[in-house]
Amino acid sequence: MSRLTRLLIAALLAFPVLSGGVEAQQIILEGLEEPAEPDRDRSGVPEQPEKPRVMHGKGADDQPAAAIQPTTTMMPLRPMRAQVGSSGHFRLQGQYAKAEFLLFLPRDPGATTFQLKTQSAINVLPDQSSIEVFVNGTSVGRIQPGNFDREGVDELEVPAGLFRAGRNRVSLVARQVHRVFCGPEASFSLWTDITLIDSGVLVPTTDLTPDPLGFLAATGAQLARGEPFSIRISGAEFSLGDAASIIARVEDIFGGTPPKIDFEDYYAVSPTPPQLARVTALPPDQLLPDGPEFHRGGDGAIVLLTNSGKYAEVGRLLFGAMKDTLPSEFTPLLTPGQRTALADIGSPTIEGYGRYFRAPVSFRLPRDWLLLASQEAALELDYQFDHQLPEGSLLLVKINNTTVRLLPLDDAERAGRPLRTLRIPFAANLLQPGVNRLTFESLVPGDPPDQACALRTAPIFQVSGTSALFVPGSPSMTLPGIDAVLGVIGPGSIRMSEAARSSIPLGLLPQLAAVYANDPPPDMAALDRSGYELKVGVAADLSTLSGDVVDGNTAALQSVLLNTIQEKPEEVDPWKSVDGGPWWRAFYDLGEASSLPSRLFDRLVTMWHGPEIDLPTWLAGHAAEAMLIQPDMANPEKTWLFLRSRADPARIIASLAATHQEFEGPHGQVSLYSSENGWVSWNSPNRPLSLNESLTLGNMRAVVGNYVTITPARYIVPLFLLILCSAIVAIGIAILTRRKR
Repeated sequence: MSRLTRLLIAALLAFPVLSGGVEAQQIILEGLEEPAEPDRDRSGVPEQPEKPRVMHGKGADDQPAAAIQPTTTMMPLRPMRAQVGSSGHFRLQGQYAKAEFLLFLPRDPGATTFQLKTQSAINVLPDQSSIEVFVNGTSVGRIQPGNFDREGVDELEVPAGLFRAGRNRVSLVARQVHRVFCGPEASFSLWTDITLIDSGVLVPTTDLTPDPLGFLAATGAQLARGEPFSIRISGAEFSLGDAASIIARVEDIFGGTPPKIDFEDYYAVSPTPPQLARVTALPPDQLLPDGPEFHRGGDGAIVLLTNSGKYAEVGRLLFGAMKDTLPSEFTPLLTPGQRTALADIGSPTIEGYGRYFRAPVSFRLPRDWLLLASQEAALELDYQFDHQLPEGSLLLVKINNTTVRLLPLDDAERAGRPLRTLRIPFAANLLQPGVNRLTFESLVPGDPPDQACALRTAPIFQVSGTSALFVPGSPSMTLPGIDAVLGVIGPGSIRMSEAARSSIPLGLLPQLAAVYANDPPPDMAALDRSGYELKVGVAADLSTLSGDVVDGNTAALQSVLLNTIQEKPEEVDPWKSVDGGPWWRAFYDLGEASSLPSRLFDRLVTMWHGPEIDLPTWLAGHAAEAMLIQPDMANPEKTWLFLRSRADPARIIASLAATHQEFEGPHGQVSLYSSENGWVSWNSPNRPLSLNESLTLGNMRAVVGNYVTITPARYIVPLFLLILCSAIVAIGIAILTRRKR
């Protein structure tokens, strides 16, 4: 699926639905004279001409295109995955960091120069730090971080044959050493920022020719400048849902986060700097007999000219320009009930470097998998660790951010060799339907902590791909939740409320649709997605909703989008997830002992009501930039996305795009997003649990366990009465049958 094609097609399909059509555009291309200024009505919108003309000639400023565009253009790096935060910079964080980028070139550049614009933290020790650059898997050299007070550019010569026309992969591997300190804490103050717009390969602007590769390369360069992608629309009407099957057939071209889209009419004035690429859709009566065409605009931009409704041809044209394919975006599916090696879910070997290192392994469970009781899953771990690690070195094994095992790495007798397979059991209820994450996190103290770390070329630990996960099977059961809707939503089911149209940029709709323009994973291909809906609204729309989640909570929900967001300084403590001590610590630790009564009371309340609290209590003190809500659990297919006034849509779109590979995302019935905390979610204590198969002796235990766990209050009293009655009967039988002396 192509990010670019998503945007080109989804945007073209979305806009007339929102606005009821726009005026036709007069395209100015090279060749003919410039048209006169059109007459305008009182509203300032140009009257639609009978037939838009495709003209070739000079731009609005009456200068040749060659004089407008610079002689060279930077073909910049673009992150392969969605990036939450600044779109113009990418941060390499920690003692060891690796990042993957795409770089699009309009033609084979031969021997060329790759440049990297960076700025590093003053804590980075340059003599022992480096950033190694790989082009399509081949190392082309190392750059030494040295730009501390301002950004600077470093260059590497790249031999002919490494870069090629089209899509290229660039990998950056950073090894950074602290000037003063050594240890896990020090790694959080080590970083190097990459300025993406000025990092890449300079090519002559003449290489950006009006053809598929030139158009894609120009588009990549324009998006890297932080400029929106321009769509000039005709008055044709069409449905956004019609684009879903077309978008899904195209591979990812650029990856990363779908960019912002601007809709323009045919008479839009060329911006400064001039555009590098744009799309123009002619109305159906202005047919292009040979299909989509590429032209040079009067401002020098490469214009993809197409007819409304001819988007399948656009997809095939752009797809045909690609000579390679990107890996599937689908997180690997783990089959419950059978042992699955890590190598089979995309992690053949995991190596950890530096004093602090996190290695995540994402996998997916079926959407109807659900175990909430005391069932046990297990990790069979094959690993080894290096010699002479400082005392207190640990390897933490985590499931969805919960530590399930601490492994010492300072045992000299076991170091340096593969160890016997270690079985690590953990509670299956730590897992969830959809995306989950297994994480290996190493913590190696400084030795000494107040001096720069000695370079260590060997990995701290290695986890073999033969390590395996076992997740028990479950009956087919589902709980309503936002994540269940977002996992299957299609672009044709995304709408915008009337109130939102007047305050939210219309380009947000196709940008959001691009996030969900994927075909569903193969295991969900047969699922009917037509009934699912995501509607974009503003705080005022909350008063129009009804349902068990919003009834009586409208004011509290609206306040979340109106409250001032308090920024809290981030406190990084890599040791906080380490076990605090044995359970009997409460008997001699005054701090632990003082909190014991309240924790005991909370545990009793949880046993009665379940683990969830009521919504008003949970909302108290919260503020958010965006809110996802499932208003009525009786109609769980309908979900709303509410945006705060003047919220930054780019961060919200990026955070939603990242949830395709990450388990941190919106869940439950209400989920709030802020830049500081990401997504935090609330689950209703009254969620209806659905059994999607017949109740049998084989699945009865798991089914009953799920029901008792999700709604314990419904079963505690009946079970207590049953136990009481059984005890009375047993006492009666004992009395009646006792032997008389």
